[in-house]
Amino acid sequence: MDDRLNTDRTVKILLVDDEINITKALRRLLMHVDGYDIYTADSGMRGLELLAEETDIAVIVSDQRMPEMTGVEFLHKARQVAPDAVRILLTGYADIEASIAAINRGAIFRYLTKPWDDDDLLQSIGDAVNNYLLVSENRRLNALVLKQKNELHDWNQRLKQRVLDQTSQIRAKGDEIAESHHQLQQSFNSTIEILTGLIEMRDTRAPGHSRNVAELAAVMAKKLNLSEDNQRKIHIAGLLHDIGKIGMSDRVVLTRIADLRGEDLLEYHAHVVRGQAVVEMIPAFSKVGELVRHHHERFDGAGFPDGLKGDAIPLGARLICAADLFEHMLSKLPEEDALTEALAALDSEWGIILDPSLKDVLAEGANEVYTKLDISSDIVEKKVSPNELEEGMQLRHDLYSGTGVLLLKKGTFFNEASIKAVKRCYMVDPFEREILVLLNYR
Repeated sequence: MDDRLNTDRTVKILLVDDEINITKALRRLLMHVDGYDIYTADSGMRGLELLAEETDIAVIVSDQRMPEMTGVEFLHKARQVAPDAVRILLTGYADIEASIAAINRGAIFRYLTKPWDDDDLLQSIGDAVNNYLLVSENRRLNALVLKQKNELHDWNQRLKQRVLDQTSQIRAKGDEIAESHHQLQQSFNSTIEILTGLIEMRDTRAPGHSRNVAELAAVMAKKLNLSEDNQRKIHIAGLLHDIGKIGMSDRVVLTRIADLRGEDLLEYHAHVVRGQAVVEMIPAFSKVGELVRHHHERFDGAGFPDGLKGDAIPLGARLICAADLFEHMLSKLPEEDALTEALAALDSEWGIILDPSLKDVLAEGANEVYTKLDISSDIVEKKVSPNELEEGMQLRHDLYSGTGVLLLKKGTFFNEASIKAVKRCYMVDPFEREILVLLNYR
């Protein structure tokens, strides 16, 4: 069974063994798999020459016992020539020490004993191809972010340098990803954060909205005892729920939803479908895309784009819908008593727009997310410049850059990393006011 990621791309596989019969047997086995382009070499030296000629070899399968250059030595050198290629070692039962050396020096993906089991070998090579394609997919996402940056250039010229810096950071992370799946996940997270920043730059009337919705929806999911994987998908969907607005016209973005009519209203309704299409370009995010699509469905079935009703709406989408509506309501109210008033303002929406079973968990989550400042008689407020920030100070209000990018949320305790980040941003995109912080003198 072929478990490779969905792709029309042909991948190149290099087989290295001094025994011609072995490479022929491997070639015959792999020829039955669509999308494999097979190369062979009868020595480690010839294998290195092929790697220099074919710069996009995806998987290397090498025998250990070869004259002049062992498999361990070859894979060690191959790693320097083609660091992105995934390496597999074929070894005899007696070559355990060689296998350990290959792991340490050649950074192999897997080793298999000879004689091999055909199914195990095919599965191992398929897994190696998936690993290679994941790294390639991440680079494609980096290119996508760069394209979106260029499209936003005319919308806000002053942000050009910042976007270029962020894109450069993504590229740098992409180059580090080849060595481990953990680094790949880090780069995905960075990409999502930057996409979230681009979304909020598009609609400057709601700075921090996507991050607030994501955090609140994820906290609600945790209180419902959903799995960590579902919590993560809901958080990502919350960050990206408005990504489809990037393609909307300025007129629609700047008009109140209640005032939209005709084609403008249709364009607004289309942003959830467009958002799903963009998100699902990442193969692992199909469920995230569904939540983005359905976060404007209503519990009574009068929402869009599909008119889903009640429990037919995915739970994650119902959570994001509640968090989204609450966050919009909260932003319209003065800070004092805003939390209580925003929750009260939603009373008429339960069972109509919102799932009534989520009423209590929204209140609990909102109190946890939006009540983070411990103000007592021992706490004093002070205005400081970026250069006066110290570890342990607590941010009194959300902190934005000069051009309106959310840097830190209120309640954040400053540490060495966040202080450096604020100072660095102040040099690139300075804000005019001093920073209001809380100090504890106990």
